[in-house]
Amino acid sequence: MSRVHRAGLTASYLATLPADVRKMFTSLGIMGDWGRISSWDEAVGKTHTEIAGMRAEEIILTNWRISCRYSRDPGDAVSKFLEGLRKGRILATRCGGCGRTLLPPRSFCEWCFIDVTTWTELSGLGEVATYSLSYIGTDPRERLTDPNIVAVIWFENTKIAAPASRHTLHAAGLLHMIEGVKPEDVRIGMRVKPVWKPEGERIGSILDISHFTVVK
Repeated sequence: MSRVHRAGLTASYLATLPADVRKMFTSLGIMGDWGRISSWDEAVGKTHTEIAGMRAEEIILTNWRISCRYSRDPGDAVSKFLEGLRKGRILATRCGGCGRTLLPPRSFCEWCFIDVTTWTELSGLGEVATYSLSYIGTDPRERLTDPNIVAVIWFENTKIAAPASRHTLHAAGLLHMIEGVKPEDVRIGMRVKPVWKPEGERIGSILDISHFTVVK
C-alpha cells in the first residue's frame, strides 16, 4: 500500500475561494495533479537527514492558499515628508552639527551622530546633478521611441562644497523624471522645478510630484 496520500482540495474549501481563483485551480488541475506518484513513493524511506533513524514514514500532498499581507511604518520623519508631498510641500530636516539638509528627511545624522529635530521647507527649485536617458519602460521587451529622462535633482541652497574646490560633498536631492525638454537638450546644471499633480489626486507619495520641468 502506498504511503503517499493526496489530500486535495475539498468542495467545501473551494466554495470559499473567489470565483477566479476557483476557476484557475480547476483549469490547472491543481486538485490532483502531483506528477508521478511513484516518484513520491520512492521518497518514502529515504534518508533526509544525517541523524540516524530519521526517515519519512508517510508523505501527505496537499494544497495551501497563502495570504501574504504586508504593512510597514515609514517612521516619524518620512511620514511627515509624505504628508508634506500630499500638501504640495517638500520638507526636509537640517542637522545642527554639519549643516546638511537631509532629504528624504532623517531624524539622525550619520555624519555627526546626533539627533536632528529642525525642519525646513524647500522651494522645489533645483538643478540636474546627473541624468540618464532610458529607452526601457515598464516592459523590458519593448524599446521606447522617446526615452524617459531620469535625473537626480539637487535642490537649491542645500549644496555643501569642499573648501577651496568645486567638489560637492553633499546636496539634498531626489531621483525623478524630467519632461517638457528634448533628450538632446538635457544638461547637467539645468535648472528645474516640480510639477505637482492636482491636489485631489495626491496620496502622500513621491509620485505626487508628476515630474520636473525646465525653469525658463
